[in-house]
Amino acid sequence: MQEIRWHLSLFIIFEIFSTLLVLSVFDLETSLLFLASTLVLFLAFHIYWVYRLNQWLNNPMINNLPNGYGLWRKLFTKLYKTQTKQKKTKQELYGVLDQFKSAAEAMLDGVIGVDQNNEILWSNKTAQTMLNIKPKNDYGRPITYIFRNSAFKDYIENSEYDDTLKITNQLNMQPLEIKVAYFRSKQKLIICRDITKETENQNMRKEFVSNFSHELKTPLTVILGFIETLDGMYPKDTSESKIITMMDKQAYRMKGLIDDLLLLSNVESNQHINRSKKIMVSDLFKLIKKDISLLDENNHTIDYSINSQLNLYGEKREIESAFKNIITNAIRYTEKDGHINIRWKFINGLGIFEVSDSGIGIPKSDINRISERFYRVNPDRSRETGGTGLGLAIVKNVMIQHQGELKITSELGSGSTFKLIFPAERLIHKPNNG
Repeated sequence: MQEIRWHLSLFIIFEIFSTLLVLSVFDLETSLLFLASTLVLFLAFHIYWVYRLNQWLNNPMINNLPNGYGLWRKLFTKLYKTQTKQKKTKQELYGVLDQFKSAAEAMLDGVIGVDQNNEILWSNKTAQTMLNIKPKNDYGRPITYIFRNSAFKDYIENSEYDDTLKITNQLNMQPLEIKVAYFRSKQKLIICRDITKETENQNMRKEFVSNFSHELKTPLTVILGFIETLDGMYPKDTSESKIITMMDKQAYRMKGLIDDLLLLSNVESNQHINRSKKIMVSDLFKLIKKDISLLDENNHTIDYSINSQLNLYGEKREIESAFKNIITNAIRYTEKDGHINIRWKFINGLGIFEVSDSGIGIPKSDINRISERFYRVNPDRSRETGGTGLGLAIVKNVMIQHQGELKITSELGSGSTFKLIFPAERLIHKPNNG
């Protein structure tokens, strides 16, 4: 810009000086004619090079860039350097893109690139085979048009992708694990992984556990019967009686473990059972209170606050097990004379079963893991209280099957709060006749 100003300033000075010189030799009319002619020539010169620049901009190739003259030469030189640099950068980007595409093609997972509107930009061959994507027809279409799945639609339209999504490809009933990550500015990478083998192995493990648990149940029942018979054969406080009591305790602990394994297996495998039956929660809590009272033996202060007008659609046995496990967990990890609050309430369109205690609390590092199978924060205490390490795993799976979620908050030494959150479609609002 500074250079243009300097160029114009020189031209103006030249014009003034030249016009005055002509005026000193010739008359005013001649000097004005000279001034007009030089101005016309000046404008024609620059109009010509503007025209050449416009021509080049219509086809900006390095080999057809004009040489220019004066200020225009400098301008075209800068354009040449800029274009050369851009061409080099473009070639490098194409090289990186080719490498990326080659790497994507070599992947066993399906990879799909989409824009901010979730429209397909490109895909590797694995993804094309997996989801029946046809590049000529499907590029530019929304991915939800190609892969029609309501869970996937909700997932891809979300802005946060911390978790993966496991769904079944309806084209070939192939189980898939989907992960989305942001790429470049607003583009996304959709990675689809075939988890058929993992699913088969998982199902085999579940089937083994279920069958094994069933096989153990019968002989264990026999053992418990013999222990009960032996229990009455010896006076109390004898060594024989103590041994029998210990055997009885451990046998019942094993029975609890087998029962939990069978329940967990049933919850995970029975995907097609009716979980839309009406559950009268107030009646359910009457049964729960009796069982909890026997378990607690008045060692804790337990307060109940139950919304009797709020009921559920679900599978009664699973819901009862989930509620009991949460309460039992609070009893086991709350010191004697501690306080436990049990709430069933309706908040912001959701049904919430909440159990808070004044117990020992859970370290933050353990909160995300305590719903895993057999994971225990304090193994010694779990053994003392008879815990199987499966209670929260059962709760988590029950909530998944009922489209709900388990939320845990805790402060070490100050107690914990467990929330089972049910969506609006699972709730039944009983009319208040009062």
